[in-house]
Amino acid sequence: MIQMPLQPAAHLGSGKTRRLHEELIRRVGPARHGLWLVDNATLVATERRLCVHASSRFAAEWIERHFHGHLRAAADEVLGTDAVIDISVAAVRTVVATSPAAADASTTDSLSLRLTDPTAKPVGTRSSKGRPMAQPHPLAQRSAWKRFDEFLVCGGNRMAFDSAVRMAERAAGAPQMLFLHGACGVGKTHLCEALCRRFTECTPGARIRCITGEQFTNEFIAAIRDGSIESIRRRQRRHDLLVIDDVHFLGNKNATQSECLHTLDAIAAGGGRVVLASDAHPRAIARCSPALISRFLAGLVVQVEPLDRTGRIALAKRRLMTRGVDLVPAALETLVDRSGTSIRELEGAVLTVCAHQASLGWTPENGHVLVARALGHAEPLRSGRPVRLSEIVTAVCAETGLETSELLGAGRHRRVATARGLAALLARELTTCSFPEIATALGRSSHSAVHAASTKFRASVEQREQVDVAGQRIGADSLVERTRRSILSGRS
Repeated sequence: MIQMPLQPAAHLGSGKTRRLHEELIRRVGPARHGLWLVDNATLVATERRLCVHASSRFAAEWIERHFHGHLRAAADEVLGTDAVIDISVAAVRTVVATSPAAADASTTDSLSLRLTDPTAKPVGTRSSKGRPMAQPHPLAQRSAWKRFDEFLVCGGNRMAFDSAVRMAERAAGAPQMLFLHGACGVGKTHLCEALCRRFTECTPGARIRCITGEQFTNEFIAAIRDGSIESIRRRQRRHDLLVIDDVHFLGNKNATQSECLHTLDAIAAGGGRVVLASDAHPRAIARCSPALISRFLAGLVVQVEPLDRTGRIALAKRRLMTRGVDLVPAALETLVDRSGTSIRELEGAVLTVCAHQASLGWTPENGHVLVARALGHAEPLRSGRPVRLSEIVTAVCAETGLETSELLGAGRHRRVATARGLAALLARELTTCSFPEIATALGRSSHSAVHAASTKFRASVEQREQVDVAGQRIGADSLVERTRRSILSGRS
């Protein structure tokens, strides 16, 4: 169970915060308090206001329905009888609650709730006479959604971009289901959010939901526990557009996969559209049921490829310009070479350089010094001719202590599998080769095996796992950085 952190003094003294939680534990019990008011919500108390930020629409509804009286009583006890109670979703304040002192006598005991989830039917909203309250426009609720015009289109992501635009605008021949897959940081989430925004603009009043695979799973589990699964299904399956990001999260969750399968079928039967995004191709999602994979493959499956070097330079220049920082071309190329292929890493590098520029006052002429100091490398990596797959194979073998014949052979030892994953990941990052081309270079007959190896090794890098290399344990991220530098510094 997650430990509820004490609120800072600017909000409320720690003594009163502790008393508030102790009062709720006394009223609802430690188990229910931990599940709903700690794991699925955050309580923020000010002098005369109690804000409950729920983790999902379902959690907000449940808390309002089951804990209304307890929240009111606890607030009266700790904060005073004139305290206001607000309930919102995902820390976006769209809830208005009347306090007993300010409310009409007939609404003294009612908590008026407006949720942030972008669906057309407001749920859990009531007035003193039982009439539903007004629903804010979806764009007003999700103003942070990205836009298509903010997305940098290049050769590797053009098909994904065009497919997302066609679906959002309901163009003739647009697919009913779109499955986007690609490595982390290539823009899948950006496309999903931009699609939702454009869909709303083109179809006012449409019922739209954009969630992650983890949210889908958590809400399903909570509904099972609460016995409200049918209510959730009725709402979940009536959307005009359902977007599930990180759908690979459903791997190895059999019950959730079955629920997702029936949800997709119901939305399709009702004429709705579905967009799914994953780090892996449907066939490469670990422990995913054949039936669900079949549904994924029934739509348009498009890979979102990383930006090439030219695209990364253009994106970095665009991001720098919006922050008023100008770098000479050589410094810009150095920044790009040191930030990998992930858009998130590139934007992080841009922010770091901008922070150094603002603090130290560098000029465009010494931008290369600024970048070197900001990104922490003593010597810039040389840029030159394109990287060859054979160079990657040679560098990987040198770093992992393998012979080339072992890497390209049929062996499945853990050290060999690690080296193949490393080679595949770097080949995708440093070259424009496709997975089938990489598979051929690594002596593999199927590109899906290479894709899976790359995905698995990338997960080890992101989780900072240790891997066996040449008889010793080393961080996967350190191995990638060391091998990358070996390849790039050796170019002429």
